Amino acid sequence: MVNSEDGDERGEHMAQTLNIPEEKAEKVIRLLDMLADNSDAIESLLRTLSRLKESGILAALEGLAEGFDEGFNYMARAELMAAIGNLMMLLYMLSRINQPMLFELAERLPKGLNAMYEEIKAPRKGKASILELLTLMRSPEMYALMSAVRSMMREVSKD
Repeated sequence: MVNSEDGDERGEHMAQTLNIPEEKAEKVIRLLDMLADNSDAIESLLRTLSRLKESGILAALEGLAEGFDEGFNYMARAELMAAIGNLMMLLYMLSRINQPMLFELAERLPKGLNAMYEEIKAPRKGKASILELLTLMRSPEMYALMSAVRSMMREVSKD
C-alpha cells in the first residue's frame, strides 16, 4: 500500500490526467492498489472462470440465476408447499419402519407387482364360483393378508 502523502499526490496527478474529480481518482488508486496486492488470487479466479466457461458450467449457472425468480415463485405456490409437507410426512413415516423389514419389502415388491399385473391381465372365463372364492380365501396368502390388515387396523384405531 502507499502512504497517505504519496496517495494524495497520485490522486491529484490522476485526477488531472483523466480529468475526473480528485475523490474519484483516489478511489481508482485504492482499487488499483487492491488489485495489485491480490493479483495472484485474481489470476486464479480468472483461470477458474475460464474453465467454467469452457465446460459450459458458467452458462448453466447464468441460466439458473435467470430462472431463479420464476422457480422461486413456482416453489412458493400452495400446491407445491402442500406436496412438500406430504413428502415430509411420508419420509417421517418411512423412517419409523423397521429398516431390515423395509429393505426386504423393497426387494420383493417389484416381483409381487409384476405377478399382480399378470394376474389382472390374465383372461377370465367368467365369474368365480363360491367354491373358488372359498378356496382362495383359505390360502395362506389370503390369511396373511387379512391378518396383516387386521393388525394394521388395530394399531391405527388405538387411542
